[in-house]
Amino acid sequence: MSGTDTAPLRCEPHPISGAIYQALGDGLVRVEDKAKGKWGVFRHDGTWIEGDLTYADRHLLGYVGGPDLPPGRDVLWTIMPALEQDLAGWVAAQRAAGEGRPQRPRIIAKYTNDPGMDTADGPRSSAHVPQEFFLANDRRPDLLPPVYHKTAPVPGGPEKVPAVRYFERKYHDLEVERIWKRCWQMVCREDDIPEVGDYHLYKIASLQYLVVRTAPDEIRAFENVCLHRGRQLRDCSGKRATEFRCAYHGWQWNIDGSLRVIPAEWDFKGVRDDVSRLPEAKVAVWGGFVFINPDPAAMAFEEYAGPEMLAHYAKIKLQNRYKQADVTKVVRANWKLVQEAFLESYHALATHPQLLLQGSECADIRFDNFGNWSRLGHVGVSGACPHRGMALSKEQALDIYHQTADFMRETLRGMIGDEVEQYSDAELNDQGFNNLFPNASPWGGWARVVYNFRPNGDNPDEALMRVMFLAPWPEGREKPAPAPQRFLGADDSWTDAPELVSFAKIFDQDCGNLPLVHNGLKAKRDPHVWMSGYQESIIRAFHHNYARRLHLEEGE
Repeated sequence: MSGTDTAPLRCEPHPISGAIYQALGDGLVRVEDKAKGKWGVFRHDGTWIEGDLTYADRHLLGYVGGPDLPPGRDVLWTIMPALEQDLAGWVAAQRAAGEGRPQRPRIIAKYTNDPGMDTADGPRSSAHVPQEFFLANDRRPDLLPPVYHKTAPVPGGPEKVPAVRYFERKYHDLEVERIWKRCWQMVCREDDIPEVGDYHLYKIASLQYLVVRTAPDEIRAFENVCLHRGRQLRDCSGKRATEFRCAYHGWQWNIDGSLRVIPAEWDFKGVRDDVSRLPEAKVAVWGGFVFINPDPAAMAFEEYAGPEMLAHYAKIKLQNRYKQADVTKVVRANWKLVQEAFLESYHALATHPQLLLQGSECADIRFDNFGNWSRLGHVGVSGACPHRGMALSKEQALDIYHQTADFMRETLRGMIGDEVEQYSDAELNDQGFNNLFPNASPWGGWARVVYNFRPNGDNPDEALMRVMFLAPWPEGREKPAPAPQRFLGADDSWTDAPELVSFAKIFDQDCGNLPLVHNGLKAKRDPHVWMSGYQESIIRAFHHNYARRLHLEEGE
């Protein structure tokens, strides 16, 4: 899909070199570096075509000249309207409001490297502003949940992680036995199965479960396997089932898992007791999500998640939101590699150069780990770019913090009304991309975004990345029907899901790295990767949990 098919051709300066990247259509980009007196034409995948400039930033080439969104879709997900039918009018109003106003300048600055700074908690970026500074200056401190004051940085410095964890079959098989059969994992939204008999088919590695609403206030989960000869009972999700009948020989179970019919049961004397119930997994409902755990001895979900996670999300009531978008894409990389791309913001400088044009490289992100739950970036502001010598004073940062809270308060007022008055500045600023081990990432605050990562079937070399948007919705008002799930193949662009708006192009940049990382790890002579002390500390925490769950020895 070329730029000429969808929207005006993009043109952006590079945030460090200042070279101009101009889309030509048909996936081509002209790059002109006036400072060097050179130019070149490239395909959006980085392939040089002509000119004396022979190398360009692959990620900015893709952003400018790669698959694009339809007109009116390149908007921020955090402030877009909740309803699809309101989007066109909202975009028109935004454009009208911007007419006659000076355009926000694109910020170009040379690379200088971040010198960092020492703090009482250890080394931090030179852009660091202590979390407590913002919380101490919250204008509605009486509304601030105490959990926002808790801190739990991951101890230690840089660590090595064995590269084989990402591709050797041994680790995939151990994950099935010790993670996917034993950990709580996100399956769907309650709203996906609203009626009795509605069911969601959940696949994880070689395992399959039918998650079914068996009563108005009850959800259960059963192995999706006929107890006769092992055929899958259902091969897709469905609505209003009254039984699960095997299409091979016709054995039937009720939706509560109890046996209904064995055809020619006279030929199976004494078998009924052994097949009277489908094997069951534990089910928990939290924040409008349905979780399952196949381990009959598993601890309660609330204990697994921990008090900090439950307290952090308590006020924002994720159960009140409705599913505005739901997209799953195949990525040719191990699921852990894919998830780890979204457990740090260190990559923003290189992978998302267009973000730097607004002055932010996400260098001052707060990271905390509370057992199975990690909290990322929940208090702070954007605007500093220390790798280009751009800093904010604490006073400037606080001013942006208050402005952002005011903007979000009024934006949300149009969606949830005066309910917005229940929230402090910190909660309105919260954009934390949090993670519950092993693979569920509902963001904090009002960011709408939910991630989920898992193997693509029984294949350690491919992952399924699922993205949901949960739109704000007033408490007590009937919600719209949840968006149906869209599925994208490995060669599809995220922009084929325009409901993800501007996030789609960001995901294309992220996922463009991952197959190259996966293949690179297989070719790497040194069989380890490095994780930094702070900016990649949540990945370190994940691997601490991972090694403990898989019973791995040190360095294994």
